[in-house]
Amino acid sequence: MKTLTKNRLKLIFITTLFALPVLTAWFVYQNPQLIEGSKTKNYGQLIRPAIPSQIKDFVNRPTEELEKLKGRWVIAHLDFDGSCDNGCIESVKLLHQLNVLLNKDSDRLKRVFFDSAGSDSEAVQALFAEDAGLTVLPWTAEHITKLKALIGELNDGDMILLDPLGNIMMKYQQQADPYGIQKDLKLLFKASQIG
Repeated sequence: MKTLTKNRLKLIFITTLFALPVLTAWFVYQNPQLIEGSKTKNYGQLIRPAIPSQIKDFVNRPTEELEKLKGRWVIAHLDFDGSCDNGCIESVKLLHQLNVLLNKDSDRLKRVFFDSAGSDSEAVQALFAEDAGLTVLPWTAEHITKLKALIGELNDGDMILLDPLGNIMMKYQQQADPYGIQKDLKLLFKASQIG
């Protein structure tokens, strides 16, 4: 084989050697579903795109509690039917556990319960009384309809997560795993410089 042919083959080999990682990276970028475990890391259902909103749009009257929620991450438990049953009570306790799990980041998250009926039962009143970090805000069927129109597929007892700018960005089911929510929040807190 001639020297010129050998040199050309070497050049082609070296060029291919350097181009192969770039081409592979481009191919993987264009087809992320091919990588095992390419599912998102979030536990809750991501709402895309995030829905700009303000909590004051979903409550009967402005309260001083709303000022405390500004600029904070907010997780809101939604009560549609006005009867906070055992599942509802467990979900509120779950939110309290979540607050404990967040440890030093717990002040970055505010917990809200949107109450449609005043939740008159003694068990519910006792639960709310012993959880000072829970903000209970009244809302009506009109507000519920408004929120369902924005998000869709909401069920009684679901929870929504709002970022510090007021965008509704995630949804969780009533009996969601607090450790899963904690992982989501840790990732969000790490990425966010606000709230």
